[in-house]
Amino acid sequence: MTVLPQKKAQRLLSIASLTHQTFTNFVSGQLIEAVIIGVLCFFGMLILGIPYAGAVSAFVAVTALVPIFGAWIGGGLGAFLILLAEPGKALWFILFLLVLQQVEGNLIYPKVVGKSVGLPGLLVLMSVAIGGEAFGNLGMLFSVPVCAVLYSLYLEFMKNVHPS
Repeated sequence: MTVLPQKKAQRLLSIASLTHQTFTNFVSGQLIEAVIIGVLCFFGMLILGIPYAGAVSAFVAVTALVPIFGAWIGGGLGAFLILLAEPGKALWFILFLLVLQQVEGNLIYPKVVGKSVGLPGLLVLMSVAIGGEAFGNLGMLFSVPVCAVLYSLYLEFMKNVHPS
């Protein structure tokens, strides 16, 4: 006994497989992006002579797994740690992190994560902004893979409607 007709069941399984693959690719893209920001933070801190480069960069990388604002959490705690050791360097760290976050948020994140899920960079930024506004932190976290699944289904639909 089947619940759905064969064709509909196959379509549902196809969408489930696409969703699974997209979420898997998203997580791997997030991990790659976190490593990139951690390495850039580490080398930037070394160049600027800021203390605790390894520990702070590792913390920034781990918290960067939260899209868009995660690295700021790590950066804030890192700035506090640096402030305790060398107060003058804390300001330089905050300025450096501000520049790094701009580069990461506008160039690295859309390229790396967008490429991992097959989504253009502009749609990555839009999906995070809309998801965050509509559903808060969970919306920011899940908006990119959800948008990627919808985008793939849209492309598939358009291919079927207008075959070349």
